[in-house]
Amino acid sequence: MAIALTDRSLILVGGPDRLHFLDGLLSCHTADLEPGALVYGALLTPQGKVLTDLFVHARADDVVVDLPAAVRDDVLRRLTLYKLRAAVTVEPLDGTVLVGDDVPGGAPDPRAADGALGLRGIGPVEAAADGPAAYDAARIAAGVPDAVVDFELGNAFPHDANMDITGGVDFHKGCFVGQEVVSRMRHRGTARRRTVIVTADAPLPATGTALTVGTREVGRLGTVAGNRGLALVRIDRTDGTAEADGVPVTLTPPPGASFTFAAPAPATVDADGEAEA
Repeated sequence: MAIALTDRSLILVGGPDRLHFLDGLLSCHTADLEPGALVYGALLTPQGKVLTDLFVHARADDVVVDLPAAVRDDVLRRLTLYKLRAAVTVEPLDGTVLVGDDVPGGAPDPRAADGALGLRGIGPVEAAADGPAAYDAARIAAGVPDAVVDFELGNAFPHDANMDITGGVDFHKGCFVGQEVVSRMRHRGTARRRTVIVTADAPLPATGTALTVGTREVGRLGTVAGNRGLALVRIDRTDGTAEADGVPVTLTPPPGASFTFAAPAPATVDADGEAEA
């Protein structure tokens, strides 16, 4: 089954310098990509915030950048400004991003281990959409956020979107835009906002609903599918529990995450009215 992601757009980058050009800009390593390779990364601001997350599909004579449709024109403009005298061409490309178990010419989505998100590739414009429900369910299970619905472009750091876990940042390559800030966050352990898996015994409220601990907001729901979803939360303000519009929820780091919740569990009160730890 192939699912068409109609909220994505494509940019074609050609020319002999294309891989080195992108390697100097993006958070992922592209300098020596072989045809057929697929990598995940981001274009950041100099302050380290995500202008867009993206996939780079390497082909024999060019590369295709797969990114949110909402930012394609802005990214086209930025890439054109950055190219200067580099031997590259940058232009929009017609086509449809396909994901699923049966994507001709697709490659495994690198954000999740063991092929949990299936294949990702490029299909014709008229590719039929089967509906993203199965894809969203797989992303939730893997704890993998999508831009726009799960984190705000231009206002999130790569760590907010767990890009240090999903392979979206190469901390060993040379310089790229925003590298200094992102590397400093990694080495100092200062990331306080993280995308986590949300589960409840009842259906979750809508995307955008605040998560609260007492009267304090600690995050907001992103992708929601029944009683499971994703949320961007302050991990220093919760012990892994919260409420979403009155619905008690449990928060869980995604598979492979090294971070934990830092807030102490709230005190309970025993039958005699005494506070318990």
